[in-house]
Amino acid sequence: MPETPVSDLRDAIERIEIAYEFLISFAGEGIDRETIQSGTGQTKEYLTDFEEGLADGYEAARSVPDSHEELDTETYRAFLEEMEPEIEEARTVLRLLSEQESVTSRMADNLNGMSVFQSVMMKFFFLDELTDHLERE
Repeated sequence: MPETPVSDLRDAIERIEIAYEFLISFAGEGIDRETIQSGTGQTKEYLTDFEEGLADGYEAARSVPDSHEELDTETYRAFLEEMEPEIEEARTVLRLLSEQESVTSRMADNLNGMSVFQSVMMKFFFLDELTDHLERE
């Protein structure tokens, strides 16, 4: 099946969900600065996947109306426009965390507690549900 904005959106949502679940799991491991050394590389890979997935998912969501006129509405565009600052805030937090020499469980736990991440994740899940019927046989 060829790549489309809907399939790209679905792929990006899957990537961010996997990364988010990893970070939630990592948050529960109790890894502090003294015990961190081995896992930081893998954690940073998930942070990067998460950050890139947010960008890719948002771009895909913006492109969906190009091929599905039922979503080519002022309301859909307004929803995405209102979502953009949250996407940028979440991406900034993820980049900031990626820049750190080591990432602790507490940092991941704090990230998970930020309302922006909960909001962004739920909005992507909403978009997934909204577009789920498109391009399915």
